[in-house]
Amino acid sequence: MAVAAEPSSDEWTVSALYTYPVKSCQGVRLHGSQLTSTGLEYDRLWMLVDARSKRFVTQRQLPRLALVRVAINEAEQLLELSADAMPLLQLPLHPQPADLHDSVSVRVWYDMVEARRCGDVADAWVTQLVGRPTWMLYKDPHKPRLVSRYVPQSCKDAPQSGFADVFPLHVTTEPSLDDVNLHVPRPLSQQHFRPNIVLRSPRGKPYAEEEWTRVEVGPSRWSLFFTSRTPRCSMPNVDLKTGQMNEDREPMTTMRTFRCVDPGKPSFVCFGMQAAPQTTGNFIKVGDSVIVCERGHHALTEPL
Repeated sequence: MAVAAEPSSDEWTVSALYTYPVKSCQGVRLHGSQLTSTGLEYDRLWMLVDARSKRFVTQRQLPRLALVRVAINEAEQLLELSADAMPLLQLPLHPQPADLHDSVSVRVWYDMVEARRCGDVADAWVTQLVGRPTWMLYKDPHKPRLVSRYVPQSCKDAPQSGFADVFPLHVTTEPSLDDVNLHVPRPLSQQHFRPNIVLRSPRGKPYAEEEWTRVEVGPSRWSLFFTSRTPRCSMPNVDLKTGQMNEDREPMTTMRTFRCVDPGKPSFVCFGMQAAPQTTGNFIKVGDSVIVCERGHHALTEPL
């Protein structure tokens, strides 16, 4: 049960924003973004899928996806993908029905998500990249993927996701990463954990965010609900410079010694928080203030 937060001297602000248009490829740093029905603009609306198994492809299976650069070309309304020894791939930033092809139902963890194929040129590019038949999919904008688990009743707009693992937003903080870096053998960046929103506070305590249930953001003080901790998979073990999985299985091996903290799933390594806005359409930008309004208990009692 959430309770009103006691006054605190901690002053939290948004220090970075990231969107990840293509699931498991590099992110794009933003100065600001409108909150759409599926999170930050363009976030995880595209995804690679094995053409034979219909399973989505991520850095877990193909760590070199970490080297695929993604750019948002607003001037020409294009999404651009590039990688070493590969030609530039350009896709419509706002695909129209004529730009999209066959409908495909694809499972993203526990959800079936409706998508559309992006066409032969995109499929050929990702097939060359991956080395086996692969499709590029775009999330069908007319068939929402609703997220209901752990959502408070006061969330007025039912949260939706594109191809994100679960919730539309993932939040981390600088003090928490600083603490992780005191323990692991090699320094980690926020990008190892793929947050959408990074928060900073000169006096903030590590993992303080794990007690938050509602914060208010920016001058209009719109509400953001923190719904659960984020269980981590092996992706933080990917070396972001080489696109290879670390053979020593770090940092996850070390994090398992001190970040199995969720009372509902005590074997899960957790870092960061899943989140959903109370309503869509608000704007978030770097420098926005974040006020902790309610605190409560988080426990993963059912699958994300």
